[in-house]
Amino acid sequence: MPGPTMDAAARDAVFATVLAEHPDAFVSAVTVQGLFAPLPDELRRSGLRPLEGPSSALGLIVGEDHPAVVDAWHRAVTEGAAECLVRPRAAPGVVARMLLVDTTHRFGLYTCCITGLEGPLGALGADPVRPRMVTVRKDQTAVITAADPGIARLLGWTAEELAGRRAIDLVHPDDHQRAIASWMDLLTVPDGGARRVRLRHLHRDGRAVWFEITNHSFLGTPGDPHVVGEMLDISDEMAAEEALRASELRLRRLTEALPMSILQIDADRVIVYQNARVARTVGTAEGDVLDGARLAAGVAPGDLPKVSAALDAVLRDGTDADLEYGFRHPDTGLRRVDAKVRALAGDDGRVTGAIICLTDVTDAVRMREELHRQATYDALTGCRSRAATLTALEEALALPTGGRGVAVVFVDLNEFKQVNDRHGHAAGDRLLTHVGDLLRGAVRDGDVVGRFGGDEFVVVCRDVAGRPQARRIAEALATAVAADSAALRFDGVRILPRASIGVSWARPGTADADALVARADAAMYRAKKTRAGRVALQEAA
Repeated sequence: MPGPTMDAAARDAVFATVLAEHPDAFVSAVTVQGLFAPLPDELRRSGLRPLEGPSSALGLIVGEDHPAVVDAWHRAVTEGAAECLVRPRAAPGVVARMLLVDTTHRFGLYTCCITGLEGPLGALGADPVRPRMVTVRKDQTAVITAADPGIARLLGWTAEELAGRRAIDLVHPDDHQRAIASWMDLLTVPDGGARRVRLRHLHRDGRAVWFEITNHSFLGTPGDPHVVGEMLDISDEMAAEEALRASELRLRRLTEALPMSILQIDADRVIVYQNARVARTVGTAEGDVLDGARLAAGVAPGDLPKVSAALDAVLRDGTDADLEYGFRHPDTGLRRVDAKVRALAGDDGRVTGAIICLTDVTDAVRMREELHRQATYDALTGCRSRAATLTALEEALALPTGGRGVAVVFVDLNEFKQVNDRHGHAAGDRLLTHVGDLLRGAVRDGDVVGRFGGDEFVVVCRDVAGRPQARRIAEALATAVAADSAALRFDGVRILPRASIGVSWARPGTADADALVARADAAMYRAKKTRAGRVALQEAA
């Protein structure tokens, strides 16, 4: 490794400045690997307070500051000195300054100084290195005969205090049965064999500590039968597993509480989890495969392609999907289901399956369709509403027709008020419904019949060659309304509907919907006023 860019004299000057300005700083020697080492005599006599316990500077400070320390260490190695701001683990609200100086030319080690802290060493949160593994020696009756001194860091008991105690006395009562079974199994293995078991041990303060114990049998050793137990601290691992189990439990509880059906499939479409609602919604079970046959058994035939395509896309490409489809349930019949399909992926990004959330939206769809029907159709006659008729006319005028145009036929019933007055409003409603049926039966395919209000109807006719054809259409409607077969009887009185009809025609782009309706309305009034005929055509524009 090339030497630092700062020469030895400059580094000595930096170190001397720290000694002069911060006589109460904490200090430690650091190896080239970045680990703390025993202080050289010169540093011990400097009056600075020694750092003891942790294996490196990273053990003193909060995790969020580790990148800053690593960066400072790199600069100290390459430049000769560096500093950064850090926060002690035990007092994260306190900000201290860490200085790293290359003093290898003097001590063969780097020097780490921490300034800006008051009080004893404990203010740094120094914590001696806690071993992960210790060994204990037990006789053939599982009595501890010796232990590593480091066991005090794990269980609070010194090796001397544990000597002569039964190993079972350290085990959590709930794990006694497993511990005994493992020991009895160990007695059956040949000399040098081993058995492994996970047990909770009781710390001196009463808390439980998880260990993975590997007991090696040397019970066949002449004159010295014994067992060597390697005790690996797995508290962090078990805490993580417990946190994961708790998280999975919370997730399952959440999925059971949600007002929707939730299921998880793997990459092969096998259902690996589903909450209770799924069985009620779509009737599947864990282990079912959502293949073509399973989908075809429930999904409405017209929706099957899009459901299959959504599953293919999410499992192949990880493409999420939202869709609505029909599902025929064996108990409740045809339902509408809203599905949200979301991909699941592993750490490498590969799709491992999908989560599918299903909501029964049958009632919402019915309400939506009913609101659409109410907005689109007249409740009495079944003809289009005024707004829907104007929309149809606007759409017709927006389409290219190759020189052909759009006709509007305006129909107004004559003497409708007299029918209401003489026979009642129920008779008037019956007459309006009857006329609506007559008009719908007489129009061409694709023509739209709408009730504009009161006793007025408007017919929108697309693809009409010109005014002569528009008049012929209107005449056909007038004939249908006035035919003898169209007569009704009220209170024994025969009534034949009569109507005044106006018609207008225009090519797309030459008139808007309101203007075309207004022309047909004006023509209808001419027909009503003159009584010269049943149909009046708009004047040529």
